[in-house]
Amino acid sequence: MKTRVKIEKNDNLIYRPDPVNIMQVGYQLTAEEWILIFLFANQKSKIHGKLMFAKELFIASNEIEQLSRDLKQTFNFYPSHYGPYSDVFENSLRKLETTGAIITTEETIDDKTRKIYEISYKGANRIEKFYEDLPEIVKERISRLKRGAGQLGYMGILKHVYTPYPEYAIKSRIKS
Repeated sequence: MKTRVKIEKNDNLIYRPDPVNIMQVGYQLTAEEWILIFLFANQKSKIHGKLMFAKELFIASNEIEQLSRDLKQTFNFYPSHYGPYSDVFENSLRKLETTGAIITTEETIDDKTRKIYEISYKGANRIEKFYEDLPEIVKERISRLKRGAGQLGYMGILKHVYTPYPEYAIKSRIKS
């Protein structure tokens, strides 16, 4: 069942509560499926770094109400050395890499190497139907979140997470 919600013009990275809750429209996806959805969104744009990927999921779990409850229950984020993190995310990401559903490459910037994640043909085939069935507002918000996170960059995304959620920064080795 598709639910259509009018999207009002909003250039903010983050979206506040709307009346539609994804749980009400019957979506309960696995961690692997959520990871693939995030990689499929925004025209299958890549996500630069595991830290960035985890923070995008964390922000969505707290600030896109339609996804909040499901993502929180699925990923169970906790304070870690690099802010909010999830063992479920780590294990699911590794499994998706091993099965070929996602492709990883590496880039080095300022002597620091990080992985770049993108969805493979196999992963896109697996998730396309789930993605197409999501409400348009959810697809748009995930895409905007990905674009906004990319524009903020590494330190910007940390500041965006640590400021409103200081309880997740208490163990962090990186202070914004």
